[in-house]
Amino acid sequence: MQAARPLFSAAIMSERTSESTYPRALAVPLDAAVRSGGGGDSGDWLVWRVRAAGVDHGFARGDGPEGCLPAFLALEAAPAEAFPDFARRWGVLGICAEHQLPGVHAACAPREGELAHELFNFVSMTEGWTVPLRIYQEPISRWRETAATMAAALRLGRALGRNEPGAPHDVSRLFADMDVASSKPAVAVGGQRTRLSGLTNGWLRESGFRPSFEWPFTASKPELVLDAPPNDADGGEGFRWPARSLYSVLLTQFLAALASVEEHLPTAPPDLASH
Repeated sequence: MQAARPLFSAAIMSERTSESTYPRALAVPLDAAVRSGGGGDSGDWLVWRVRAAGVDHGFARGDGPEGCLPAFLALEAAPAEAFPDFARRWGVLGICAEHQLPGVHAACAPREGELAHELFNFVSMTEGWTVPLRIYQEPISRWRETAATMAAALRLGRALGRNEPGAPHDVSRLFADMDVASSKPAVAVGGQRTRLSGLTNGWLRESGFRPSFEWPFTASKPELVLDAPPNDADGGEGFRWPARSLYSVLLTQFLAALASVEEHLPTAPPDLASH
């Protein structure tokens, strides 16, 4: 009996197996806090810090990915004090100042923060000297907007899975130029499916994530995840995001939720439920 031909060349297989084990927990900052009026602007800002260099590009490791997307969607209407708790468990978006998008989309650096000694407890008298720290900040309003947009897309996906048009407030939020009143239901469903596919593919192209097939050592099932391309050592071009950063996990779970639209997806926010 002829042996099965390998799917990949020996070079590719050795390259893949030589990579370090894919981390189970998400990359998180060393600490996070809320500051009002950060960067000279009004509103609340999430301030966080990482080491200047080292393993995982200065980040620590928090929780596993389970529950990350529902917890993120809940931030849409959560008080500002909930954001540091989330960041310590599941990480940060790293909203960049130039594009107002999660920084991983173009290896953009998050907005640099001001000195924030009053926000963080010192671990030791030498902290920041023997281990230099970097401080960043990002507007909480952009987090809320991202959560609201993802939630609207998931509610739309649930409606389309039932062969029904999406709620007008969700369609208008996602596609401001789309007429939600004049189309027949069947035409509306088809058009919204096409637009939702385009929106999702746009997010994927924008992020630059690549698919990665992983089978953790102790897991009974493999998983297909999205992640940023591997980074070289610190010192190259762009900001270095470690594997299993927040935005890649959110998009992975977002796609899984869209693929199983009858499962537990977010309902409309309380202020919209009556409309």
